[in-house]
Amino acid sequence: MGMRVPVIALTGYLGAGKTTVLNHLLQAPGARLGVVVNDFGTINVDATLVTGQVDQPASIAGGCLCCLPDTDGLDQALEKLSQPRLRLDAVIVEASGVADPPHLARLIRFSGVDRVRPGGLVDVIDAAAYFDTVDTGGLPPARVTSASL
Repeated sequence: MGMRVPVIALTGYLGAGKTTVLNHLLQAPGARLGVVVNDFGTINVDATLVTGQVDQPASIAGGCLCCLPDTDGLDQALEKLSQPRLRLDAVIVEASGVADPPHLARLIRFSGVDRVRPGGLVDVIDAAAYFDTVDTGGLPPARVTSASL
């Protein structure tokens, strides 16, 4: 088996700036990135805001990836985006704002697609609204402690 494509989970609360971060990454010269966009609603609004580099973003709408009873949609998207002919540097999965980051990381880790591997978890935080959007208890939320960046 050749090189496996890293899959990076991009998570964050609603309005934290995930799509902005993703579009910034997609504008990096020379980077070849595939994108999977998940939106909670039946219409995937975020997918229309993402300007793809290599291919159209794969879109999974109608619920949070972590909550859907059938996770085949993610595997199908990863199968498509990990095709060797695309020669991607990475695939970024932009999760719904209600996603559970540790659960999404597990879905990626245990994906049935042989050509991918976990590439980390990036949790976007809106610094100005941080204390209004996260648990204010003594322990940091699981989403923060499980993040790679």
